[in-house]
Amino acid sequence: MSKQAVNFQHLVDQVYGQEVDSKALAIWGGTCPESKLSAFIQGWDLSTMPYCIWEHASEIVFQEGTLPAEAGLLERGRLFGPGGDLSLRRDGDVFRWHFVGRAGAKPPAGPYGTQDFWQATGNEDARFHQATETAQLWGERKEGFDLWFEDRVAGARLQYPTTHTGRVQIRYATFSRAGRVEFVWLRELEVCDE
Repeated sequence: MSKQAVNFQHLVDQVYGQEVDSKALAIWGGTCPESKLSAFIQGWDLSTMPYCIWEHASEIVFQEGTLPAEAGLLERGRLFGPGGDLSLRRDGDVFRWHFVGRAGAKPPAGPYGTQDFWQATGNEDARFHQATETAQLWGERKEGFDLWFEDRVAGARLQYPTTHTGRVQIRYATFSRAGRVEFVWLRELEVCDE
């Protein structure tokens, strides 16, 4: 049990962070047939979402600037960066998706069941409190090695799309209403300040 004092001001700042609304944030969602997944992903501005996490039936890979090897074995996917965060989740022969990102960002046209959060839910006037956080990723990369090593998950094949040695962390933004986080936008990988 930690004996570190609770920083209540930090907690208040998290709950009442910068307010954002539809003028500052795009939120979209829908479904995509498995057969159209590649076209759907390539229809986004991938240069602003370079990081990719692909969860297949047999492995999870964290890469930069890739597409899933085969949609048939893909269970989940996540593309993220400074332009937005696109999350995909298999539901039978379709992928349910949602996107959180820069205002003005739009999904590609096509049979993707696209809905704008702000209009479809009657939340045109909704406001979210934005907070920025970081989370340290598993493992530490030693000089001269390509893999990250972590004693607590010795069998894991940890690889991150960065050349940094040491530890890395992921920076993300949360968007909450009434104290509940409703959306998360993964933004970037960075060197961990230890």
